[in-house]
Amino acid sequence: MIDTIAALSTAQGPGAIGILRVSGSLVLPISLAVLERNGTPLTQTFIQNQKRSAIFCDFVENGKPLDQIVFIYYPAPNSYTGEDLAEFQLHGNPILLKRALHVLLEKGARPADKGEFTKRAYLNGKINLSGAEAISRLIEARSKYELELAQKNVFGEITKLSSKIRSDLISLKAECEAEIDFSTEDLTFESLEERKNRMAALKNLCSKLIKDSERAESFILQSTVVLYGEPNTGKSSLMNVLIGKDRSIISDVPGTTRDYIAEELSLDGIPIRLVDTAGIRETNDTIERMGIERSKREADSANVKLFLIDTSLPFEKETFFAKHKDRLFGSLIVANKIDAKHPSWQMESVHNFKEEFQLTISEISCKTKQGIPELLELLKSKLTSKDDTEDLVLLEDRQRYHIQKIESCLSEAIQLMENGAPAEIYIQEINVALQEIGQVNGTVENEEILGRIFSKFCVGK
Repeated sequence: MIDTIAALSTAQGPGAIGILRVSGSLVLPISLAVLERNGTPLTQTFIQNQKRSAIFCDFVENGKPLDQIVFIYYPAPNSYTGEDLAEFQLHGNPILLKRALHVLLEKGARPADKGEFTKRAYLNGKINLSGAEAISRLIEARSKYELELAQKNVFGEITKLSSKIRSDLISLKAECEAEIDFSTEDLTFESLEERKNRMAALKNLCSKLIKDSERAESFILQSTVVLYGEPNTGKSSLMNVLIGKDRSIISDVPGTTRDYIAEELSLDGIPIRLVDTAGIRETNDTIERMGIERSKREADSANVKLFLIDTSLPFEKETFFAKHKDRLFGSLIVANKIDAKHPSWQMESVHNFKEEFQLTISEISCKTKQGIPELLELLKSKLTSKDDTEDLVLLEDRQRYHIQKIESCLSEAIQLMENGAPAEIYIQEINVALQEIGQVNGTVENEEILGRIFSKFCVGK
């Protein structure tokens, strides 16, 4: 008998509906014990005749209705887990859902562990390991790019790539074995150079897959954007505009921001850590000086640095670039307060230094919001211009490990061939590579490894 598990599969907190999921051998007996329609218990025959159909009925506890629900029964093997599975769709009150789950547990189910539904789907052959990991990534995606990469894996991108690698390895192994077994026969085999080229091409595919995954990781990691510059240039005002609330204190008094202030936001799906820093100036105030030093460290490690200029003040380009030359390289210059700009401010003045300092320039007014949309587009461009995610693939740490092992095996096989080793020797490296590719999509028997993979899932999935 397969023990029966139950869990809340929708998010915690109030909602329109909440779904309790039950899977295992006792799904039907448990369901029959808690479901009625018009005061009459549902029968097994009725439920089985309505498989995979929505049944409107009452969820009861000891004959007393708890809620009017929609019930769906998925008989094995045509369910997510490959077992008998049922979904109880209740109203999304957390107290109600907790009570209903308690009733299901009283009737013979046990609380599901993290990821146990998906683990059972894997063990029952409903999904491979790469697909299971992709589902976890899809649920927890924190940005548009991570979601897109997870969707590619859910639809089998890793499975297709690993299948190609496996097919190529089998072809190489077959050619090597044929040469070993029929070496005395008058047969023609591919040349060593052709075989080595095939191995090199497969090794390069693995190398590209690893590099693409590393670039994909850089897209989904949070980017740090630092607001930098002299005091009273509008850094705190821009911070408040970008996050849509008054987070930083705004004052005409220089040195108001004594330490950096950080907030997290999403720019069209790009996760950003936005940092408002202390204004850069000479000061005798010990605390302000400490804040300025911290701000410099934040700016040095930033993915993008927005260097603000107050255009309402007289601007002398030679003095400005001499003063800040060590801090400007690669910055996005944000010329603020253009609603009240001084006659000395001219975009052409900064343009002369664009190439030398690799600058991007944007004019804005935090007061009137002029130029803010254009600034956001420039910022988005800076954060995404490194690569295009369309051709990238995201590997989980476990998958990357096995691909790296295959790359290493192929490198060793090529080296052995170049040193004149017979096929009986370098075929061993191909055998190890085949074992490694089998681990990617899932011939994983180690319970500890499976437990580590599925422990990352939420309960109910």
